[in-house]
Amino acid sequence: MLKALTAITAALIIITTATPAQAAQHPTEPPTINPSGKVEGKQPSAYRGKYYIASQEPYRKCVAQREGRHQYWVTGSNGTYLGTYQMTHALARGAVWMISPELKQIYGKKRGKQIRDKLFATKPTKWNRFYWDMAFYTVLNWKHPGSGKQHWAGGRFSCWIGMTADVGTR
Repeated sequence: MLKALTAITAALIIITTATPAQAAQHPTEPPTINPSGKVEGKQPSAYRGKYYIASQEPYRKCVAQREGRHQYWVTGSNGTYLGTYQMTHALARGAVWMISPELKQIYGKKRGKQIRDKLFATKPTKWNRFYWDMAFYTVLNWKHPGSGKQHWAGGRFSCWIGMTADVGTR
């Protein structure tokens, strides 16, 4: 009983003293995989974990606008590209493997595996934007900052690492 009260007290201290960025970085409950309704609109990244770099936020927003107009549920015209970041099925699947270690670290081994398995079983266009943003930043910064930018090269307007303002909005 004493251990439980100590753990609850410690959790309350962490929750009440955490900044919004820290709370987003380590949510106590993982976001639902398949939220109700369509998720869209330009918003700050829902992910603030290991691979998140705040200075890359304008780049993420530019890619999201260019590729999927901030519509996380969208599918490209030929069905090959998915979500606001227009990942292929293979890249989305690979991204799940890539985010898996961080999910296990944040939510524990058992729960992290459950989330991973649920992501594999769910069509990527149905993912919560937290997992899309997590996948984007993890792929983008896997080896080092910007190492995955080739996945979003080209398009109807330019987006580049180091952008300082949102561009490309029409």
